[in-house]
Amino acid sequence: MSWSVKKKIQALVAAEEGTIRKDWGGKIAIALVYPNTYTVGMSNLGFQTIYWHLNQMPDVVCERVFLPDPEDLDELKRSGTAPFSLESMRPLADFHLIGFSVTFEGDYVNVLRLLTLAGIPLRARDRRAQDPLVLMGGVCAFSNPEPVAPFMDFIAVGEGEELAREIVAAYRDDYHDRDMFLDRLTALEGIYVPERYDIAYDADGFVAEVVPRAGARPIVTKRRLRDVNAFETISLVKTPNAEYGHMALLEVGKGCGRGCRFCLEGQVYRPVRHRTVDALRETVQKLAAEGATRIGLVGACVSDYPWIGQLLDAVQDAGMEVSISSIRADSLSDSLASALARGGHRTLTIAPEAGTDRLRRVIRKAISDEQILAACDLVRQRGIPNLKTYFMIGQPTETLEDVEAIGDLAERMLDRLRVLDPSGKPFGRLTLSISSFVPKPWTPFQWAQFDGADSLARKLDVVKKTVRRFSNVRVLHENPREAALQALLARGDRRVADFLEVAAGYDGDWRRALREWDGDPEFYTTRTRAVGERMPWDHFDVGVKKAGLVREWERAHAEEPAVVGAS
Repeated sequence: MSWSVKKKIQALVAAEEGTIRKDWGGKIAIALVYPNTYTVGMSNLGFQTIYWHLNQMPDVVCERVFLPDPEDLDELKRSGTAPFSLESMRPLADFHLIGFSVTFEGDYVNVLRLLTLAGIPLRARDRRAQDPLVLMGGVCAFSNPEPVAPFMDFIAVGEGEELAREIVAAYRDDYHDRDMFLDRLTALEGIYVPERYDIAYDADGFVAEVVPRAGARPIVTKRRLRDVNAFETISLVKTPNAEYGHMALLEVGKGCGRGCRFCLEGQVYRPVRHRTVDALRETVQKLAAEGATRIGLVGACVSDYPWIGQLLDAVQDAGMEVSISSIRADSLSDSLASALARGGHRTLTIAPEAGTDRLRRVIRKAISDEQILAACDLVRQRGIPNLKTYFMIGQPTETLEDVEAIGDLAERMLDRLRVLDPSGKPFGRLTLSISSFVPKPWTPFQWAQFDGADSLARKLDVVKKTVRRFSNVRVLHENPREAALQALLARGDRRVADFLEVAAGYDGDWRRALREWDGDPEFYTTRTRAVGERMPWDHFDVGVKKAGLVREWERAHAEEPAVVGAS
């Protein structure tokens, strides 16, 4: 084992509060793996929640594994050390089950890198009797798991708090061999066993048919919690080494009722389920009793929580400060801004997503320029020095005028933000965080084309040039080529697994893998798809009706700009 990496892991665990350690004797050993770094993974509430629930079972020991930092990966390879768990430092291959929690498609390559380092065969069909069973959960498991499906023994489709217990029960009762266990799992709602489904393609390369084998369900239905009050979703392990490690995180509910046409989360977590004020108040009081002084409220749209005022009062009564990651401009109130200011918020975040009212109507982001500017007024009135905004380029029907309007809107926002707050403090910084639109499954824009990396790079240059003259405006953005990778993996089918395997063989160098893969990335990314085309994920039911998506897709195009000179 690499002693330098071991010492680093020991220091991380020593700084934690709430780490769960259990004796392995006679227990089912589960490695819960987040295929990204510790800093990113420990900020994921779903990951922490499943870790806690699994460890509440007396005959289960669940330990965490993360993707090592880049410099540590080199050391692991040099020393021949396999990835190991934080709690007992056991190698990944020692566990009975390995559960990957995957939130971002870009982490698919990291899944395979970890399996390779552990000496576990990548393809499920190649695993031996002594190898662990490999599964996947997380939002990618019920968005479109097909690109990574050949590497999974099974996939947990949906919200896992209840499903995790059923998987363990099936293993406890029926694990005599792999096939018998998978037979048992196929009977569970929300379990997808990829090898029990045959995929056929037509002459044009489209998915023609998905044929379930005997015993497998024709449609895999997503599991969802019926009573969110029965499950607290909080940060149970505290660490100063996570992105939000300085505060206790609390999920207020699941889903968002806004229905933005680009947003996966707003579709697949329906119906919206809010935890009650009483349930949240009880959790807040418990966190305060444990010594928490700052609480971060988490959810798809926290400022839309119907009883946000009562919840803020509960936090204040408990003597804690409050933080919210992002706020809808049209639901920002003076009382909410005041509460955030009292809590020491130095940056407030809103997401206009587009520079024009027209394009916001296309994407169904129903906020106006005036509502955005009114939010700027509240920021200044309450003395919050910085404002961060999220914009997206490459969206359907976007024109050059829409892109240029991002800079124009930024200038008008600055005019409002420059006004001195009541204490006389000058405004700090306006940040424009620019992301690239990626068509996602289960959204009205799943048929749209990806704009392409070169086009997106040109649009980024337009935005940068329009705000270059402002010294206190900062532009942050992702690499458009990273967005192109995400587009490939978000809408790919099982044939994309070959690309992932090549990328893993090159230590995650997906750019080199794309050059050598014999598939066509453009087939999955920049091609507009016909509404009647069978999608790779159509053998899932996540609670989203295709007829509704088609209706919203057509309504979006009704907002297209007029073509100059058209008759």
